[in-house]
Amino acid sequence: MEVIIGTNNQGKLGEIKSSLATSQITFLSYIERLGKEIDFPETGTTFKENALEKAKNYADYLNLPVLADDGGLILEAFPDLLGLKTARFFKKGLNDSQKNQQLFDLMLGEENRKLSLYAAVAYVYPDGKYLLVEEVLQGELTEKEIGDLGYGFDKCFYLPNEKKTLAELPLEERNAYSPRVRALKKIVEQIEKEG
Repeated sequence: MEVIIGTNNQGKLGEIKSSLATSQITFLSYIERLGKEIDFPETGTTFKENALEKAKNYADYLNLPVLADDGGLILEAFPDLLGLKTARFFKKGLNDSQKNQQLFDLMLGEENRKLSLYAAVAYVYPDGKYLLVEEVLQGELTEKEIGDLGYGFDKCFYLPNEKKTLAELPLEERNAYSPRVRALKKIVEQIEKEG
């Protein structure tokens, strides 16, 4: 079975393909199906609303079921700063390390370094029917990048129970913590049941 992913983020696409490789499902980007990149505005007020909106827009455009996600980082010290605006919070054109540095600069001298990583995954059929799963991971922001695996915030997302960042964990262990991967696994089980 083929599942189309509504994303322009290659890191995210790679994570989806690698974390669910044992499944009976083949994942491909909508770009592979369409031959071009398209973007839709996000107008939701929650991660769930944005994931549903993205998946619905792609599903309507392609007239096929499409899986999409939304997510972001919430800093306990600055709860309204990132969240839904996570992608827009960072200056344009920055790589992962530069984005992490922007977080370090923001949190300089801040004692409360608790953060949460949210992921909502939606699978929308052209008839409007949908599946939706949301997951969250809590941890702490490091003061510098640690580890060399993963992507995004993995090098600054510290897991107190592991005493490591996500970027220090082997892929399989990292995926077990990743809210996006956990949500994806649950939604893939539902997709397989639906047939």
